Amino acid sequence: MKMGSMRAQPLPLLFLSNPSKSITISPFSHQLFALFSSSIDIPKLATDSEVVTTLTQEEVTKINLLIPRLCLLNHLTTAIQLTTTSLLANLPPKSLSFSILAHSLTSQPDMTTPMSLLTILRHTPQAHSHLSPINTMLVTSYIKKKRPKEALKVYNWMLRPGSPCKVEKIVYCVLVNGLCETGWVLEGLKVLKDMVSVGFLPVGGLKERVYRSLLREARVREAVELDKALCDCFEDVSGDGGKKVVDLLDSLIGNWSE
Repeated sequence: MKMGSMRAQPLPLLFLSNPSKSITISPFSHQLFALFSSSIDIPKLATDSEVVTTLTQEEVTKINLLIPRLCLLNHLTTAIQLTTTSLLANLPPKSLSFSILAHSLTSQPDMTTPMSLLTILRHTPQAHSHLSPINTMLVTSYIKKKRPKEALKVYNWMLRPGSPCKVEKIVYCVLVNGLCETGWVLEGLKVLKDMVSVGFLPVGGLKERVYRSLLREARVREAVELDKALCDCFEDVSGDGGKKVVDLLDSLIGNWSE
């Protein structure tokens, strides 16, 4: 089932209140919490650029309490609708907590729901500042769950032409480490190449992970060459070291099947 056709499931009015108090509903709160008692088409709601609203800090706090409860009660569709509607209020980054929602999304048997959510947010300008943290959480969660294929799909979505989502350094590090750890070494090298191309270098444990992963693949010469190139890169004040590493990775990736 596509996400656009999903409908919010009515929840008891009691669920919309604090444990001991009823919620005072402002005009925008009314729009938000109407999600729990009516059927709303998510894409239409999330792409309505004419909606101009604000949320008080109290309302943001209540939403941050509601979304985890909805996820824990398996009302994932409603949690997504509440999230996308809330983001229409031009909330500042980190104002909403996405960790439990990301965990719930990456626990789904397929990627229909998380990818549909990302598509909706991509077409919602007010949500663009939140896309990077959401994607970072999705990639990290998929890697923790040993689902490298899904993590790569989110990463490749971030790289699409015209994407408003910036790939943070942590995404590269998590992916390279996780892919190498699960035996997806070639894919890990491709992400490493992207990482070095934008100016980030693997250090410490990540550098060691790549080195040992190549040794495990019986590519001793390549492991030694890459490790030396990375070490030289840190000492190369001319700035050419990064290009040498990218060229080496490009050759290694191209010759992988030989």
